[in-house]
Amino acid sequence: MQRPIAVVSVATAVVLLAGCSGSDDKSNSTPENGGSTTAATPSAPAVASFDPPKAFVAMSAFGVERTAEDNEYTLQGSMVGQTSLIAGLTGVTGRNIAAHGRPWTVPSAAASTTETLDVTAPMGVQLDGKDVVAIAYVQNDEGNGTQKAKGQVVFQWLDATDGKKVAEVTADLTPALGAGEGGDNVVSQAYDAATGQIVVGVGADGQAAAEKGGEVFTVYADPKTQKSTVIPFVTPAGVLNGVVAGAKGSNQEGAADGTIVIAEGATGKITKQTPTKQDYLNAAGSGGSKRAYLASNSYAGNDKYDNALYSVDIASGAVVQTKSQVVDERVSTFTCWSDQAKAVVCTSGESGGKEIIGFDDTTGKKTWGYTDESASRVVPAVTAAFHGIVYAQTEAQPVLMDAATGADVPTSTPTASSMPPAGATSTDGAPSQGNDPGSANGSDMSLYDGKLKSPTAVTRYGGAYLQAPGGSNYDFQSILIALAPTA
Repeated sequence: MQRPIAVVSVATAVVLLAGCSGSDDKSNSTPENGGSTTAATPSAPAVASFDPPKAFVAMSAFGVERTAEDNEYTLQGSMVGQTSLIAGLTGVTGRNIAAHGRPWTVPSAAASTTETLDVTAPMGVQLDGKDVVAIAYVQNDEGNGTQKAKGQVVFQWLDATDGKKVAEVTADLTPALGAGEGGDNVVSQAYDAATGQIVVGVGADGQAAAEKGGEVFTVYADPKTQKSTVIPFVTPAGVLNGVVAGAKGSNQEGAADGTIVIAEGATGKITKQTPTKQDYLNAAGSGGSKRAYLASNSYAGNDKYDNALYSVDIASGAVVQTKSQVVDERVSTFTCWSDQAKAVVCTSGESGGKEIIGFDDTTGKKTWGYTDESASRVVPAVTAAFHGIVYAQTEAQPVLMDAATGADVPTSTPTASSMPPAGATSTDGAPSQGNDPGSANGSDMSLYDGKLKSPTAVTRYGGAYLQAPGGSNYDFQSILIALAPTA
């Protein structure tokens, strides 16, 4: 059985959440020019780090207030570098894991006439040696002055430390879909951590848009060139050095037309196609790996299914196929996580259940795996992966697994000496640096339910996840829990 992650619930540091209950810090507001709220931290104390983290403590809990725009399905907690994040339709807010400096907020749209329909999970990339938050919004621009309404995807790259915009690209969907047509949701997303390039699979909003661009189409953006491209009829599964890997096909039973495609991001030109002869073919990964991963399914008759995972070398288009051991159920909704190093782990469905498979991201070959029929192990719900470690959740507790072998990873209980130090006042005099960081800036540890869960995002500085509000906290849509590493 999996070994539990060692946890201790203490409030020795705090992160900030703009727009959350209990904070009177005016730095949480967004300036009139639509930029981010920032504060320099020239000499902030060091933040505890482990690469990779193998034990956490709960450091802060912030109630995310209910709004007309966001709900439990649109809000996403994340972590990039030292910055914990909460993202939604209205924008993204970042705050240092140890409360160094003030929080920052960058809105999703500058104009009140822009409607944001969906948002990607925040992605961590490296640009010019800096930790950068990459995020994209699917929007309807209702038009200004004599300008017609249009669909668009807005990409932002933000310095994780202060929220300043490193780059922004607006992809106009009109040339690809027609006047007034657009998308309505994010189907898939992927990124190249080294270049900052992003691809987003966008679901078409209506029949007219689907006929011209496909039920799902790819939107690619590059922060260096400040350019974007729409690739019709392709669902993206990965991007690397300007090359996009994805899937196309009708996704209908009996169609047998699922095809893996390789395309140039800058031009949208498809350079290679590999038929799978599968009925359904879907993107399975969220990026950050050297290869793209896709899941497929076809009915084989006699209540049996042909389920398979495809690992695609993005640079060459070479494909490695791995058959699923599950044959009595359609499980084409595999989800994969890259550890941003050498391994990828995939589970059936969105929250585990039937099967878990580990891959060598260099070769694309399966290295380990088992199903729910294993006599000694359960298939956990994977939540994140980072530098050789898989973070997952069973019904009983969070667990750690070795990404390369699938073996359980033991951890030791943190001691008082291993706890991160309490924050100290930074040289900019920010009020967030008081002697009691557990309550600074509105952090309220009474909102934490005391049941630490597996983080949905991890860096060497910590992790984060969203907790459902409990009791009579009707004013809160969600609770952001930020974690600090202790081992």
